[in-house]
Amino acid sequence: MKSTIKTLEEGKIEGVCDVEKDVWQNAQNKAFHKLGSNIVVKGFRPGKAPEKFLRERISRTQIWNEAVDEVLTPVYAQFLQENKLEPFARPEVDILKLNDNELQIKFVVTLFPKVTLGAHSGLVAEKVAPSVTEKEVEEAISKRLLNAADLVVVDRPAKLGDTVVLDFVGTMDGKEFEGGSAKNYELELGSNSFVPGFEDALVGVSTGAEKDVDITFPEQYVKELAGKPATFHCTIHEIKEKKIPVLSDDAVKDFSIKGVETVEQMKEYQQKTLLEQKTRQAEEAYYNALVAQIVKGSSVEIADSILAQEAASQEEKTRKQVESNGLTFEQYLEITGQKEADLKATLKVSAKENLTQYLVLQELAHVEGLDVSDAELDAELAKLADQYKMKLEDVKKAIGNPEGFRESVRSRKVREWILAHNGVAQKQEEAEPKANKPAAKKAPAKKPAAKKAAPKKEEAK
Repeated sequence: MKSTIKTLEEGKIEGVCDVEKDVWQNAQNKAFHKLGSNIVVKGFRPGKAPEKFLRERISRTQIWNEAVDEVLTPVYAQFLQENKLEPFARPEVDILKLNDNELQIKFVVTLFPKVTLGAHSGLVAEKVAPSVTEKEVEEAISKRLLNAADLVVVDRPAKLGDTVVLDFVGTMDGKEFEGGSAKNYELELGSNSFVPGFEDALVGVSTGAEKDVDITFPEQYVKELAGKPATFHCTIHEIKEKKIPVLSDDAVKDFSIKGVETVEQMKEYQQKTLLEQKTRQAEEAYYNALVAQIVKGSSVEIADSILAQEAASQEEKTRKQVESNGLTFEQYLEITGQKEADLKATLKVSAKENLTQYLVLQELAHVEGLDVSDAELDAELAKLADQYKMKLEDVKKAIGNPEGFRESVRSRKVREWILAHNGVAQKQEEAEPKANKPAAKKAPAKKPAAKKAAPKKEEAK
């Protein structure tokens, strides 16, 4: 197959392929017979009518479209192989020549970024040796008791921590505004779920009372309300307080934890649970520290077009998440005090960090022979089938995308390799951890494995 290549920009090339005449004509013949098999001509069985009748009913355009679909993927694969190219994503496809004897296809291909892997074995990172204090155990049990508390109606003025059931109507300049009213709303005073000042103003109200609460919306709020004063007319229906169970064997049994029926067993269980949680956090922090060293010692050349695409993907995810919470993207920017340009810049930095780590770990997998073969993938799927007592075919259907599962297996193998080939600098955790100590960060989500992408069917013109 004749092909030419032209560099368009960093990390992107244009390839023009002339499909061999016999290959193209064979594809057209195959397309004609495939289309003809579905044609019904009176007096003949489906697909058995003479060719001249079928050609009257099948247009050249139909044949060409079907034939292009037939050759597109193998032509692209041949183009990549002959020119030793590794694509990062699906190509852009255009048909330059199309007639009975000629088919010329143009592919615009984004190439896989160049990765130079640095030191990735023999490194050392700190790992905390976690411990759990009696105070932490007591606080965890107290939290369980608080979560198990019942709300009991009381006949007294409301105080912080109580839940007030109320109707409220919000007005600005004497007019109600959208989203400012509700009926039988349950509001915990002190939860900070309403605008500043609202909950504090309800401390001391009694059942049946009516009260006007004056507030000023924060400057960082939705544009229509930001910085503006408003009045909420509140009608109090009920006041409820939390009735927290006293720690006892009976209270422990109500937690319904298997094998835990006494206070002592609860303390042992909670101590064990906290230690396991801290151990997982310490392991994750240690692994992340090793990965950070590997990434820092490596270099990756990522084209701007790839970064822009990844940043746009992250922006789209952010937009969908914001909209799922009932806000517009513009309102989100107003509330968080961000400008769209600043957010885009932040997302671009995040995209570069995530892509760099992903690409470095991908290269480590290639260098150390950790890629997952089809046979290994089938073996892993068989393990899942055995574990869940399912048929292999049903597991494959449930998994859906085998490449996504392949990537998860590869990520596990990379993690195991890194942990096995690098060292630990043990560090004892502080006896009394600070209350505001942040939890260990989780490793950024891995992108799906990049593979030699076939062009999308609908991209052919």
